Amino acid sequence: MSSIPMKEDDTLSQDDEVKRAAEMREWIEEKISELEQEVSRLRDMLMLVDSTLRRKSFVSAKELRGTPAIREARTSANVAGTIASNSQAKRQIPEEIAQMNPKTSISLETRELRRTKDGELLAKATIGTEKIVITPAPQIKLSGNISPFQSFFVNRILKGYQSKDIDASKSGNLSATEVLQYNVREIDGFITEITVTNYRDKSRLNEILSTSTWAFTRMLEK
Repeated sequence: MSSIPMKEDDTLSQDDEVKRAAEMREWIEEKISELEQEVSRLRDMLMLVDSTLRRKSFVSAKELRGTPAIREARTSANVAGTIASNSQAKRQIPEEIAQMNPKTSISLETRELRRTKDGELLAKATIGTEKIVITPAPQIKLSGNISPFQSFFVNRILKGYQSKDIDASKSGNLSATEVLQYNVREIDGFITEITVTNYRDKSRLNEILSTSTWAFTRMLEK
């Protein structure tokens, strides 16, 4: 009995799936490495804090946190830190973001997206309650056609969230106006801005930022 010949489309589809799976695997490995490094840094900081507490006081950390003086100092520090953070964020907000609808410009925050291995600035993300605007750093000149931007960041992450929202909207669990939307802006063939609206929760925000950082890193290696 002769075997059924495989269609060319099937081969292409399988090759594409393998390529995307390989890209996903690279991203997962990098995420694991980043988290392991962060845990290591946190453990070092914890050891330093514990060592300081042992040298400077016989009072337990729990008791220290409960004393009025410590509570007052911590509150003052938090207020001062918040004021400083807000002042810095306001200085860094692009003009077009400052002109956004007041509803979407509440609690704006700016984050720097940096390459893990050397700390190079890849982009800045301006974050509002409903919108994220990612702006590549001036020296970052990348086309949206470079892998894995379209295949992974756009198709898997952004379109993936959007598809889930559309399904939720169809079933009546989400308003149509709350469905995630995105837009990639390019000038002269280079990405100049990525806008994501209706991201809605912190886990999506963190995933979008970390994945865009990873995608930019991989694109620069091409």
